[in-house]
Amino acid sequence: MRTRLKRDEMTMDQIIAIGLVWGHLRARQFEEAFLLAKGCLLVWPEERNLILMHAYAAAEVLEPVDTERLLAARTAACDAWITMVLRRAGMAPKGQP
Repeated sequence: MRTRLKRDEMTMDQIIAIGLVWGHLRARQFEEAFLLAKGCLLVWPEERNLILMHAYAAAEVLEPVDTERLLAARTAACDAWITMVLRRAGMAPKGQP
């Protein structure tokens, strides 16, 4: 039996929203990514991908990063991303550059 992927449980709107935010980040359009992710989090507040991308975009546009929400979304798969976001925001854990 095939294991269900997380995207199988998402609505098409949610998949498109995540893709749009990711597209803005890849195009280095951080302000647009930040604003879009912020709005999407009002609809899907527990969506890990949106939380991670919103935090990264916030760090890039020098907005406050919601570290509590970011750290609550931490898993082994996204640990490096969170470390990078904290570093970009100037909040690297002690002992890290």
